[in-house]
Amino acid sequence: MKRPYDIIVYGATGYVGSLVVQYLWTHGPTTLRWAVAGRNEQKLTVLVDSLDQTQSHSKLLNILVATNSDEDLKYIASQTRLVLNTVGPYCKYGTPVVTACIEKSTAYVDCTGEPVWTQQLAAQWHEKAMANKAIIIPHCAVAATPPDLVTLLLSRRIRRPLGPMISTIQHSWTGHSGGVIESILAGLETYSLRQILAASSPLASCIPDAGPHRPHPTAPKLPVQRNCFLGDLTFNPSAVAEQLVVMRTWSLFQRYGDRTEQYGDQFSYHGYTAAPGWLHAWSSFLVMSVVLVCTVLFRPLRSLMRWLAPQPGTGPQLKPGEKHFVEWKATVAAADGGGPRVLGVMRMETDVYSVCAILVSEAALALLQVLDGKDDEDSMVKKLRGGVLTPASLGNQYVQRLEMAGLQWKVMNIE
Repeated sequence: MKRPYDIIVYGATGYVGSLVVQYLWTHGPTTLRWAVAGRNEQKLTVLVDSLDQTQSHSKLLNILVATNSDEDLKYIASQTRLVLNTVGPYCKYGTPVVTACIEKSTAYVDCTGEPVWTQQLAAQWHEKAMANKAIIIPHCAVAATPPDLVTLLLSRRIRRPLGPMISTIQHSWTGHSGGVIESILAGLETYSLRQILAASSPLASCIPDAGPHRPHPTAPKLPVQRNCFLGDLTFNPSAVAEQLVVMRTWSLFQRYGDRTEQYGDQFSYHGYTAAPGWLHAWSSFLVMSVVLVCTVLFRPLRSLMRWLAPQPGTGPQLKPGEKHFVEWKATVAAADGGGPRVLGVMRMETDVYSVCAILVSEAALALLQVLDGKDDEDSMVKKLRGGVLTPASLGNQYVQRLEMAGLQWKVMNIE
């Protein structure tokens, strides 16, 4: 039976949700059938009324009012081919949305940055999602998507088993949204330290039967590095999420991919933040370490952070004319040392939150292409047709869509 909508944006009135709606309104295909959903009808109406009617050929958006109840979520999932979920913290509100999509065989994407939630989601629901032909792709945002995609592109350039990969992120500062702070605090309150540490294991999110993993002995070990190709590197708060997603992609290709697609059993991923100098790298690491330890150990500090942070659903208000960017770099070589080392660079000339909206929106549109049978590439999503997958599972068509949306990227030999 044909469903009324292609996409329902759930959580549309949140900070990132509203950016997603704006993006789909101005950049989505004219044939897209979509709607917005959330708990507050008045806020949804204000959002829809604020859309510039001259900037889109789409019809006026429909509004669906829904709570986080199982009944409402199942109804939403039954009305669309894909749910784009921006309601966080995902450790509190994400699982019921995913399970509703799995039950109704509905595709799903989100922009979470919460690795413990995603690791548990993959462990508990991958098999059921495969059985129900429900494609579930979390982490379609800044925290993991570009590192996942650049790893895929570097692997295709080398076409041999890979050694350790080092990746960096650098971006202009905009400030944090209320949702990011709330997600961090909610994760600390939801999960034990043992669960958090377990999710940071390199193989925590990998599917079973992916084969052996023997990390190359030259893999980086220190939280601060000086790399001759990438410069000074320091601790990256998103490194666990990046590793979780990239290594899940590794396991998918090891298990289901052709030999030419496999990263190899010596591949490992190491994420850092680019630093302007050695002193800055170490001071940044030490400051973040102290803040993290204090936040974990002292509950009153979490209450203070929640009080000082922007309210959930709000975020940075950029001034006209402000210039922002987000840039990722990664370098890797073949595990056997043969052939050149390769460098990959991705960059977008906008702020972090707008990048999030672009990444998750284009992931949804790319996934619709797969569902419509318009994917010419034999991507992992197309092969499996279900399961808890990764952004790189969407393959080259996702990269092409992002390129048209402003992503600049290149892959080159550097030695």
